[in-house]
Amino acid sequence: MKLIVIIGITGNQGASVADVFLQEPGWRIRGVTRNTAKESSRRLEEKGIEMVAADLDDPSSLIVAFRDAHAVFGVTDFWQPIFTPEGPVNLSTGQSLGQHCFELELQRGKNIADAANKISTLERFIYSATSNPKKWSKGKCQSVYHFGSKAAVVEYVQEKLPALAKKTSIVQIGLYATNWKFVPFTAPRKQPDGTYLVTLSADGNTPLPMIHTRKDTGYLVRALIMAPPGKNLLGFGSLMSWNDYMKLWGKILGVGARYKQISVNDAAKLVPGDPKTNMGLEVAEGFAYMGEFGYDGGDPSVIHPKDLGVDMTSIEDYIRSENWSSIL
Repeated sequence: MKLIVIIGITGNQGASVADVFLQEPGWRIRGVTRNTAKESSRRLEEKGIEMVAADLDDPSSLIVAFRDAHAVFGVTDFWQPIFTPEGPVNLSTGQSLGQHCFELELQRGKNIADAANKISTLERFIYSATSNPKKWSKGKCQSVYHFGSKAAVVEYVQEKLPALAKKTSIVQIGLYATNWKFVPFTAPRKQPDGTYLVTLSADGNTPLPMIHTRKDTGYLVRALIMAPPGKNLLGFGSLMSWNDYMKLWGKILGVGARYKQISVNDAAKLVPGDPKTNMGLEVAEGFAYMGEFGYDGGDPSVIHPKDLGVDMTSIEDYIRSENWSSIL
């Protein structure tokens, strides 16, 4: 049997990959986590998944975790030091929190790639990345660090690890359809007149990729593993503008709903946390980037799920299946 090793197997993307490969004949799964004693790890072991302990900050542990792998799915979390810190964040002199998270995610991505590069059995490396805002905006968007860090990992593989690059494909996971649950300022908010409003810094007319991440990521990764390498896949169930999303959301739920574009500075104020960290600006500039240049920056190498024959959950189907009672 072939072996797929999944980084972040307890997260939305990694868990989806595990679900798909549990049903894929001829494959076994090894999940990588920092703590195999956690209940989440034990539940995965009960499904027949081999769980091993490794640390993205310890390259040697990753080499052991990847041993005998035919495929590796790599994903990193820019937001981890902010939302699930493992200790105090120590910034260098003059370094912003966004820059710190950029450097940490970049190094962790390099560690994953370096370890994968040492595995002689490896046939396919799939990395969850995003477009490079600085490149595709021609320098206009300088501080969208949560996109740029992942793009920098891809550039590292292409420039420094040519053997691995020949085995690599990229999946760009679009906007999570479930973001409204975990990022409340993106959720429709009830107005005094009973209608619902979403306000962000993105152009309301730009089609954006939206995906049921937990359900569909695995199908994208499976398609990339089965296809020749060198793919740059944009993952989405629907390409939809915020204006059209809110019209559809309101129609399905039977309420008035609309989207309003606001300035980057005003959007930054919606993001919780200390304004001095500039993380509000980080998020707001990210939405502005994708609204002006597209989620993938207009990269001509990008392909879509239909190009690989992957059926995805439409955003209409997601909205109809979701429980929205918490905000209605």
